[in-house]
Amino acid sequence: MSNFLIILFCLFAGYLLKERHVLPANSFKSINVWIIYIGLPATSFRYLPGLQWNNDFFVLLLTPIFVLLGAIVFMRLWQTRAGFSRRTAHSLMLVAGFSNTSFVGFPLVATYFGETALRWAIISDQMTFFLLSSVGTVIAIKGQPDRNSMISPSYLLKRVLSFPPLWGCLAALSIPHFIDLSPLESFFAQLATTVSPLALFSIGMQLSFSFYRSEMWAVGISLMYKLLMAPILLLAICYFSGIRGQVPQIAVFEMGMPSLVATSMLLQQFNLNSKLGHTVIGFSILCGLLTTRLLYSLLISFL
Repeated sequence: MSNFLIILFCLFAGYLLKERHVLPANSFKSINVWIIYIGLPATSFRYLPGLQWNNDFFVLLLTPIFVLLGAIVFMRLWQTRAGFSRRTAHSLMLVAGFSNTSFVGFPLVATYFGETALRWAIISDQMTFFLLSSVGTVIAIKGQPDRNSMISPSYLLKRVLSFPPLWGCLAALSIPHFIDLSPLESFFAQLATTVSPLALFSIGMQLSFSFYRSEMWAVGISLMYKLLMAPILLLAICYFSGIRGQVPQIAVFEMGMPSLVATSMLLQQFNLNSKLGHTVIGFSILCGLLTTRLLYSLLISFL
């Protein structure tokens, strides 16, 4: 119960202080610097050392790919049926295809499955970021009103390799094989505890619920796929494939998270429908707090 109170309090505090103009505009970016450069790498060092590979990890790596491909196909179908522009369709592919596996995912995984389960959530999060930096960038570029931009492999590689949590994850998996980091466990643990409240506070500062009435259909379609269709279909695939245990539970649970806030950066950078994207992200976070409770019950019952 206390974890839920922290989640709601941090989200509401960030949103309220933004609306009251207590903090400077875009001050959430400073908070994100701490999370990305310090908090998330520390979380990797807190939970990943000693992690042993097993075949269940493939579920963690494949589920983000499945959700993204499903979003691309789903929005392509609705693009024609609902008359979405290419710009809007590609914006919806991004917000429906990427899950908030860390900023919202980590606190919810810790709430439902316990903190030790974060080691699986970290792997899911790294795969999500890899796809966002590569395939997500291609989707954004292809959705621009002016599609003259070229996509170079070096540009995509630079985006992937410039993400500090990726290096933190790789370091946390490799360094302990050569150096004993156990004396620093409490140090990394203290830094890791800053991630959840600061991330939720940052998200609260970025929430937006303003949209045009004509966009209600697009918002509803995106939320339906992101929060219901994609995770339930993944659950069914795991169930009928005989895949059981905590690792697949975490993999599917992470894919039921709200839309990834970081997609808003791609929407703005490549001149997509950022207003619609922000609306989907905002509503997905509020609705996601309810749908993840339902998803957790289903996962415990069937996986």
